[in-house]
Amino acid sequence: MLNRFHLLLLSLLPIYLLADVSRFLDPISIKPASSHHKYIISSKTSALISPQSSRQRIYSGFSPDQSNSKEVFLTHEVLESKLGELLGYRYQASGKVVAYVTRQWKPVRLSSNFILKIRDCMPDNLSPSTFVRFAIWDNGSSIGEFAEPIRMSHFLNCYYTKNLSSRGSKLLSQNLTERPVDVLKQHAGAVPAGSDLKGYQLGVNLRENTILKWNHLTKVALVKKGEIVDVFASGNGIYISMKGMALENGVEGGIVKVRNLSSEKEFQAKVLNEKSVKVQL
Repeated sequence: MLNRFHLLLLSLLPIYLLADVSRFLDPISIKPASSHHKYIISSKTSALISPQSSRQRIYSGFSPDQSNSKEVFLTHEVLESKLGELLGYRYQASGKVVAYVTRQWKPVRLSSNFILKIRDCMPDNLSPSTFVRFAIWDNGSSIGEFAEPIRMSHFLNCYYTKNLSSRGSKLLSQNLTERPVDVLKQHAGAVPAGSDLKGYQLGVNLRENTILKWNHLTKVALVKKGEIVDVFASGNGIYISMKGMALENGVEGGIVKVRNLSSEKEFQAKVLNEKSVKVQL
C-alpha cells in the first residue's frame, strides 16, 4: 500500500513543479510579420578563414595594397638612377656609378615601398657594357623579373697636370689638379686623386692639362747600379749587417743582385728603401 502511494506522489510531482514555475515566466507575444518588412541576412566571416584567397594578385606591375604608401612611377630615369646606385654598392666602387638603359622602358606604377634587387650581371664587374637581370618587389609582392642591356660610367676624381712636366720628374701635389672623369671609357687607367705616388716618377713628357695615367709613371730606382748599399740578413735568430755593391738598379720591393764586398760572393736581395736591401737566411 505504501509503495503505491509513493508511486502516485512521484507521478504528480512534475505537474506541480511546472505549475509552480509558470508564475515566474511572462507570457510571450508573437506578432505576425508585416508584409512590408524587409529581412536582412548578414553573414559573418570566421576569424580562421579568410573571405578571399591568401594569394595576393599582381596587377600589371603595381601592388594592389597602397593604403599606407604613396604612388610612384618607375620611369626610365628612375630606373637608371636605382641601377647605378645598386651597381656601385655591388662592386664597392668609390666615386659615382651611372647606368644607362639602352632599350625603351615602359613606366611601371608602384607604391613608394617598392624594392629593386639585382640578380646577376654579365660580365659581373664594372665594365662599359653589361647585361643586368633584376627583380622588382612591392609591398611584399613580386612584380616580376626583368633583363636589360646597359652601359655604365664610373666617375672618379683623377689627377691632371697643371703645367708641362718632364720625364723623370717627381710627382708633387702642387703640380697636380683633379677633376671627375669616366674611368671606364676613354680615361681608363687614370690615376685617382689621393693615390699614394711616393716612389713614382714620370716616365714620359706630359703637356699642361693632361690626365695622369698609370702607364705614364715609373717607379723611382731606390738602389742604383754600382752604389754601395747596406745589406741586412736575418733568419733562425741570426741578424747580420754588412756592405755590398748593387749590380743593377732596383725599385722598392724589387729584387736586385748584390756582391759582398768582403767575400766577392753574389746574391739576390730585396730592396727595402734608398740604398738598403734585405736577405732572408
